[in-house]
Amino acid sequence: MKLRIGIIGAAAAAALAVAATSLGRNSAAPALRGTVGPGFTIQLTKAGRVVKTRRAGTYRLTVADRSAQHNFVLERERGAERVVTSVPFVGTRTVTVRLTKGAWKVYCDPHASVMVSRFSVGGAQLAAATTTVAGDHGGRGEPEPGDDHGGR
Repeated sequence: MKLRIGIIGAAAAAALAVAATSLGRNSAAPALRGTVGPGFTIQLTKAGRVVKTRRAGTYRLTVADRSAQHNFVLERERGAERVVTSVPFVGTRTVTVRLTKGAWKVYCDPHASVMVSRFSVGGAQLAAATTTVAGDHGGRGEPEPGDDHGGR
């Protein structure tokens, strides 16, 4: 009888350990990737695809800022904003963000008219344009300081 109780107890403990491991793996925040620069480009991706919609929730956002002339801002339209990188910063920064239902955008503050990308969270509707990314100063043909546009 004691042996049977010991075997049942050991099996229950093993089952709990497996369940805890599985739950721990699923609780990690999904990863999003942001890039800004080196030209006049800004982008938010998940698994290599441009983000157009997301479910509400917590995400791990890693931003690669490749230009001292740009920054990366995440904002819920007509709501709170999160400045992830600053204008002089060049490098990579990782933050945890909570996306709630609504229209969202990522943009470069000094160049917001040409460097903005919009996406929806939780089925919210977006304005007509979902993404605006210019390759140079809004089409004026001026390269970014220090940017050779790949040798062009």
